Amino acid sequence: MPAVPKSCIKKYRHFSQKLASPNVLAELRNLFEREYSLPELLEWLHRKVKWSKGNIKRHNDPMEILEYGKGKCGEFGILFTALCLAHNYRARLILDMSDHVWTEIWDEKERRWVHVDPSEKRIDDPKMYERDWKKHLKKVYAFENGSMENVTRRYKLGM
Repeated sequence: MPAVPKSCIKKYRHFSQKLASPNVLAELRNLFEREYSLPELLEWLHRKVKWSKGNIKRHNDPMEILEYGKGKCGEFGILFTALCLAHNYRARLILDMSDHVWTEIWDEKERRWVHVDPSEKRIDDPKMYERDWKKHLKKVYAFENGSMENVTRRYKLGM
């Protein structure tokens, strides 16, 4: 198995720290009159940011993503993770090293991480990538406030 590129890990560790910044969270929180549920946040995100298949300018700052108004899975994952943090969910950014980004939310009642793919508006369907997309996942990492965890097993079929 090839080593994980250190530059990629460093970049996502930095993103996850930036998303937890009190200034970023306060700015995002001010966009809402109340706390939203996960489905409400997904709907809000899709009203504000449109999925783009074409070439776009890439952003990793939540407010820049909102201002630009379009994105790919990276933008959706970054913004949704930040929105969740701003709504007092414990959230972390997930990176599939082959080419996809999504979010996990901690469910305190069930004491487990819950998969949320903001690009697809899918909640708690972690096997969707191999089952529906026919992807062969190799390495999947979770990033939370600068720390990293290998979460590949949660997303692989037959594990």
